[in-house]
Amino acid sequence: MIPERCVFHARTTHNADARDLHPLSVLERTDPRAFASAIAKHDDTPERQRLRETWIPVLEATWTEVVFLSPVQPRAIWEAWRTIAGVELPGQEFWAIPVEDLGPAVVFDRHLSRTGDPIDPREIDALDVAAYRSSAETTPRNARWIDELARAGRRGAWFNGTPHILTQGPVPLRSAEVIDWRPKNG
Repeated sequence: MIPERCVFHARTTHNADARDLHPLSVLERTDPRAFASAIAKHDDTPERQRLRETWIPVLEATWTEVVFLSPVQPRAIWEAWRTIAGVELPGQEFWAIPVEDLGPAVVFDRHLSRTGDPIDPREIDALDVAAYRSSAETTPRNARWIDELARAGRRGAWFNGTPHILTQGPVPLRSAEVIDWRPKNG
């Protein structure tokens, strides 16, 4: 497995034995328990509640009709929390999925619109699978987010301020590997 050619998705109790990753809209019918757990994360603020119906240009789908994947290697986020905030986050497994296994996908990099607002089409680009390389470092926006949270004595969304790969799925896991974001000696 070549990490630079993978996208990443958190491995949870709800998807640990999955053959494919599906959007929330599918889970609502096929795995109501997993759906309830995932959709509850959108209930904490009015902005996040509006995400459910946010339209994603190019894919022509809503927020709940896509699978979210990270182009940032999970270890980079773990290292950023340790370096910036002085916090060693607990272990977390991720699916490392070969980018070639995705169907049509886009890169979403929110930097013009705000959470819960319509996505600006300039924040969406088609994923170029041939040129794709995951990032071994977090983004400056994510680093600033971690720093702000650390100064306030809080924790928050790990991947805030990072781009996301979005696809309508399903995302096959037959070639995926399970990785932990902590260093091997961590």
